[in-house]
Amino acid sequence: MNDKAYMTVTDNKAEIHLPAGVTVKVKVKTNSQLTQKMTLKDNIGRVDLEFTGTGEQNTIGDKTITPVPGSLFTAVFEYTGPDGVFKPSKLNSGGPYDIGSYHMMVIVAENGDDTDYNDTILELSWYAK
Repeated sequence: MNDKAYMTVTDNKAEIHLPAGVTVKVKVKTNSQLTQKMTLKDNIGRVDLEFTGTGEQNTIGDKTITPVPGSLFTAVFEYTGPDGVFKPSKLNSGGPYDIGSYHMMVIVAENGDDTDYNDTILELSWYAK
C-alpha cells in the first residue's frame, strides 16, 4: 500500500491521499467578497466537512482529521456569482512540501474576478510519525 501523500486536481475538484494514522490539520481561508465554499469528503464516510464564507484573510475552517488506511479525500471548490448560484472555481495546487517531519499540501482556488488564486485556500498539514 502506498502511504505517501499526493493529490491530483481536475477542474474544481482535488483528489487527495494522506498518510494513514497521522493527525492532519485542515485549514480553509478566503480572500474574496464573493461567497466561497469548500467541501471535503472521504470515500468511506468518516469525513464530511463543508466550509462557507467571505472576506479578506478570513479563516472559515479549522479542523483536524485522522486518515485511515484506504481513505481517499475529495475537495470541491465553488463560489457564488451575482445570481447567488454556486459555480465551479479554478484550482492550482502545490506539495506535498516536506520540511523535516512537517508536511504540507496547498490547494488554491480562483473565482475569475482577478487571477491571484487566493479566493479560497485549503492547507493540509501534519507531522510524520
